[in-house]
Amino acid sequence: MIRPSPVAAAERTGSYDLVEADFPPWEGVPRRTILLCSHPRSGSTMLGETLFAAGNFGCPIEYFHRGFQPVLARRWGIEGFPAYLRAVYRHRTDPSGTLGVKLFWPDVEGLFRAHFPDESTAVSGSGPRSLTPLEQRKIGAMVAALFPNATFVHLVRIDALRQAVSALIATQTRVWRRVPGVQDNAPAGPPRFDYQRIAEILALGEYCRESWAGFFAANNLGFHHVTYEGLAGDYEATVRAVFSALGRPEATVRAPRLRRQANRTSEEMVRRFLDEMRARSVESAP
Repeated sequence: MIRPSPVAAAERTGSYDLVEADFPPWEGVPRRTILLCSHPRSGSTMLGETLFAAGNFGCPIEYFHRGFQPVLARRWGIEGFPAYLRAVYRHRTDPSGTLGVKLFWPDVEGLFRAHFPDESTAVSGSGPRSLTPLEQRKIGAMVAALFPNATFVHLVRIDALRQAVSALIATQTRVWRRVPGVQDNAPAGPPRFDYQRIAEILALGEYCRESWAGFFAANNLGFHHVTYEGLAGDYEATVRAVFSALGRPEATVRAPRLRRQANRTSEEMVRRFLDEMRARSVESAP
């Protein structure tokens, strides 16, 4: 029986964390790593799937997310961080020797605490705060140790408010993505406007953007910059530029499967938030 390709298996189910999406076993550490550094609701799933489909870019998903890591560990039948890291190398390094990983900033902090418990005071986990250049260099050393020969793609969403509203709605409805015919589940409930929660998501997003900027600066790292707005406005040209930055300008750009989730409800929440923010500003003025 011929085993379906990892891409075909993942796209048929819409799940990129199944063992059917594993590559043939890879021995040792990857030759190179592609790190997709981003924040939720920025288009990272779309870009990660596009890289996977093109081939020789690995399969950039959130292997070190606190929600996904335990699921993959159970599927691979392993326990403990060292064994898990070896399993990621073994099952998710593609035949070219490339490991693709998607990282959100909280995942980076979680990795630091897990991999270097004796140094965990550098990332206390007590809440968002600005990290010092020394702390960022410690994190940089960890990243270099875990992800060999890394190339960085930094994906951001310029419109932070719409990003926050999108995150609120996705959390409330439990609809994180829409792929017609594959993943198009009904919402768990209607979205509800929540000014305070949107403000909190905005603050966390700003902290994570500042942390990524500090990480790149403190470690003198170059990266390829991508925006959600670029993906939405000129998908093919934006993806082609990413492929070129990663050394394969000839790779095939597959049309995106994910469908846009913004609608009248999300736009109404944006308007309500801005109106209430202005009203609160007037009320607090001396």
